[in-house]
Amino acid sequence: MKILIVSGFLGAGKTTFIKELIRRTDTRPVVMENEYGDNNLDARELEQSQQQPGEMKILEFMEGCVCCTMKDSFVNSVLTVFSGLNPEYLIIEPTGVGRLSSILNNLAPILHDNITLLKPLVVISPRAYRHNMAEWPDLYRDQLAHAQTVVFSKGESEMPELLEETEGLVRRINPGTEIIREHYSRCPDSWWRGLLDLPAAETEVSAEETPEEAFSQLSLRHARLENPTQLILLLEDCLRGELGHVARAKGVLPVGGEMMRFDLAEGQYALTGAPEDDSQCVFIGRDLDREALCRRMGSSLQAEEAPIASFLPPQNPQKTKPESGFSLPRRG
Repeated sequence: MKILIVSGFLGAGKTTFIKELIRRTDTRPVVMENEYGDNNLDARELEQSQQQPGEMKILEFMEGCVCCTMKDSFVNSVLTVFSGLNPEYLIIEPTGVGRLSSILNNLAPILHDNITLLKPLVVISPRAYRHNMAEWPDLYRDQLAHAQTVVFSKGESEMPELLEETEGLVRRINPGTEIIREHYSRCPDSWWRGLLDLPAAETEVSAEETPEEAFSQLSLRHARLENPTQLILLLEDCLRGELGHVARAKGVLPVGGEMMRFDLAEGQYALTGAPEDDSQCVFIGRDLDREALCRRMGSSLQAEEAPIASFLPPQNPQKTKPESGFSLPRRG
């Protein structure tokens, strides 16, 4: 089993990159999604992107970061994937607030001839580079320092000077990494196939224990708004810092008579229609005003903190959503 880690900060575009990777390489991987908070929005996006059922298996790893608080369950889960499914490829998308060095250290003891690591990849947005480095320097630097491939996202319309400047800043941190400055959709098929063939270079990763970043999250399953204007005003207030330091927000909820999806990251937001009929939203950042966010989203903190098992949609047999690891049947 070959393991590819696709890391990157909150909202960098990791899930979109993984969708393109699967499309361009025509592979059927197992994808492990480490969602931050009680939501499966990224896993849903991957599932909906499948051109045919069973194109990939999606495993959801929630309520904890695999780089620190749930590292033992994470390693056990990787071993269970190997013994129970034995895929050719396991793609791991860590939560955007995880340290890549910790994930590499956690995986190191289980690597052997039959479980190997491919070159770790980090997705970054050039426009957000300076902002993210200023706001979360230790976390952002750690991801870049341990990447063996850095891919720029959301840079299709950026000025060449910004792309060149960002490349130079990345090389100051990691001189030897491969940097894909042009949009990855323009890369040839040979480059995409190489991502799934090239083993990680043998580099020593610092085992130094570092404190967990001071992120908090609020997950909502009872949100409901009367009109799109309410949602737009809320997202504008999130960008202005009126509801805490919101680094990332995304969700699906009923707005008036239709379901809408919102996505906020890197100082911008987008609204679209949504095919889902299950409401779930998440806000991630620092010093979140949880009560105000609940109130503005048409819910209450008491309702959201109540047991939510009865509100969960039926589980898709292609997916597993553990709280602390999971088990799969062994191969016959």
